[in-house]
Amino acid sequence: MRRVRDTRGFTLLEMLAVIFLVSVLLFVAIDFYLDLSRASNAAVEQTRSARRAVVLLDRVAHDLEGAELLVRPPDVDPLAFPWLFLAESGDPDAGADRVKFVRRGRDPRGSTGAVSDLEIVAWVAEATEEGDIELRRWSAPELPESLDRTFPDAGQSDLVTAGLASFGIRFQDPQGGWTGRWDSSTLTASNELPLAAEIEVSFVAGPDGEGVEGPYTRQVLLPLRPLDLAAQLAEAAGQPLPDEVVDEDGDGDIDDDDVAIAEERRQESGEAEEEDEECVTVAQCIALNPQLQSVISLGGELAQDVVRGSPNVCASQFAGFLSAFGGLPANCQ
Repeated sequence: MRRVRDTRGFTLLEMLAVIFLVSVLLFVAIDFYLDLSRASNAAVEQTRSARRAVVLLDRVAHDLEGAELLVRPPDVDPLAFPWLFLAESGDPDAGADRVKFVRRGRDPRGSTGAVSDLEIVAWVAEATEEGDIELRRWSAPELPESLDRTFPDAGQSDLVTAGLASFGIRFQDPQGGWTGRWDSSTLTASNELPLAAEIEVSFVAGPDGEGVEGPYTRQVLLPLRPLDLAAQLAEAAGQPLPDEVVDEDGDGDIDDDDVAIAEERRQESGEAEEEDEECVTVAQCIALNPQLQSVISLGGELAQDVVRGSPNVCASQFAGFLSAFGGLPANCQ
């Protein structure tokens, strides 16, 4: 009897073909998964850098928005005047990598007396041995006794962030130009603040540290203009403004005697305005609010002299000066 051969099953060639097709499909699937994973990691890293940039730009912008500058009186030595807005850079086109200025907005805590909300702030960007840049912030609650153009070192400041590829701040001058340097203590920019600032930052990216994420930029307006405290106090006390005084006594100098003579003549000629209604005087306001003595002391010797010489002037005339230190008390308005 003849045996019939069973032909069911797969040949070797068919098995090899199936293995080849499965390998191709696995290769395509794995490559697609790796590409998707790399794209996802890149998106996560870019989002992380963007968030870091937003936080950093917000913090620097918040400080710059509170920048304030007091106009230096003409009889004060520039080296004895602590108010300044200073920005330095090795490359002005890249923006300043060191800035130092006085700002308002500090939250005084732990004090029951009258405390100013002023502070002096410095931002310093420095290159590290690894090739990236560290950004540090320093602040002090009190102004120095004289002009201080130095910047704090790393041991005196707080590290804000590291791993930066670049950092710079450019400033807009009154003519609309942009520069990476500013110095309010010089003759050309004395008593001036920038109109705006542009902050730019980028981060080191990639496992080898050769990539760059960014740049990220933020433009900031500096809404406060320099405050001429001497003119405001003179105006509040009813004295002629400095540019309204002439050499009354003929000695060749415009001094306090000329101011007194001009005020006396103004009163004699009937130019002095009379009060239409009763008001709380400076002396009465201080008696009702003893803490104002410490507030007035924050304005310096000029403020103290004006206040002491105007005890019968309405306290409301000093509201502009006191607005920087909490405002005029309600019982004096």
